[in-house]
Amino acid sequence: MSYKLELPDIGEGVVEAEVQQWFVKPGDLVVEDQPLVEVMTDKATVTIPSPKRGKVLNLFWKVGDVAKVHSPLVELEVEASAAAPSAPRSVPAASTAAVPAPVEPPRVVAMRPPGQKALATPAVRAMARELGVDLQVVLGSGDGGRVTKEDLRAFRHGTNGHGRPSAGMGEEEAWTAEDRARAVPAPAPPRAPPPVAAGPDERVPLRGVRKRIAENMARSKRTAAHFTFVEQCDVTELVKVKDRIAAAAKGEGVKVTFLPFVMKAVVAALRRYPRMNATVDDEKNELVLHRRWDLGLASATDAGLVVPVVRGADRRSLLDLAREVERLSADSKAGKMRPDDMGRSTFTITSLGALGGLFATPVLNYPEVGILGLHRIRPTPVVRDGQVVVRDVMHVSITSDHRMVDGHEAAAFCYEVIKFLEDPDLLLLHMA
Repeated sequence: MSYKLELPDIGEGVVEAEVQQWFVKPGDLVVEDQPLVEVMTDKATVTIPSPKRGKVLNLFWKVGDVAKVHSPLVELEVEASAAAPSAPRSVPAASTAAVPAPVEPPRVVAMRPPGQKALATPAVRAMARELGVDLQVVLGSGDGGRVTKEDLRAFRHGTNGHGRPSAGMGEEEAWTAEDRARAVPAPAPPRAPPPVAAGPDERVPLRGVRKRIAENMARSKRTAAHFTFVEQCDVTELVKVKDRIAAAAKGEGVKVTFLPFVMKAVVAALRRYPRMNATVDDEKNELVLHRRWDLGLASATDAGLVVPVVRGADRRSLLDLAREVERLSADSKAGKMRPDDMGRSTFTITSLGALGGLFATPVLNYPEVGILGLHRIRPTPVVRDGQVVVRDVMHVSITSDHRMVDGHEAAAFCYEVIKFLEDPDLLLLHMA
């Protein structure tokens, strides 16, 4: 009996999703909860699993197509008793859903289409680096063609890609002594990509995350009137406080960076300047002043720039903020963002210091009216009490929508943030 799986309603306000990749093809046998397709919405990348056992009859969309919510995605041939409608579920991309079957189904080594990035967990990627193995040439036997640790071992023995079954080992399993003995260091990556040889032009389809980024950036620049203000910030005292707290937090198993302190300073400044904690409703010609503090964190990933959101930053402790930042960073890099981790932020922070540079002018995360840019901390000679001393200094920038926020207000907000970053004791006094 035929069963058509529809694109489920996978998030508030989501009406369509772009097909990123298929994990199956017509003729494949699938089991319940096996990943079928990865789709991307405006808020997250999501993997849709199969709600039933059956055989794939038809795929209704190609990679790059945009499907509407409740439109059919895939047609399955299922047993009559299993054809009753059931609510399809969605799980974050790269999640590993269990397959409840009385007998372990055979794992088939799947050929990877040219240009498709190998699927693997961070633990497997680390193992590949230590073994000096290029994941792109290893065939995956895991769900959706994922490369497992057993696949890497099989590859080292020259049997990968020839039907060797996976032992289904957990990702937390320790390496064997034999693995470590065989391990060779992976070559260090070059500082810059090698030069491209002369040849015909290459056309790269604009799709997926890059397409969304292009659309959002163009809309932001086309709609908002960008205004940027930049000032120096002496974070010498903050560096000392951060180092002490980071050492204490290490015992809790938490990595503390400067970002939780910046988030607390931003919340304190937004309370003083509420027009910065706002979004624009251009259709209704209204400025929406928010009474919640959900901070977006612009994050660079292999797929492009994403903005996961820390909900209720005003109510969280420094330790809790550090945990959440670490989780969102790991999930965004692994492509496992949940729909509720994206969208509806009220203000965004972007860190621009990893590659150096003096300062940059970030593009607004439309429809927000403000984005704070953090830049590299450098030992800098400054004048204090008539003496030239070396201090830890960074540039802080604020880009605002000049239609809604006057220049002096944006500058005053920036100075409020700087005040709290330069005086950590004052910041602690104003923490909720």
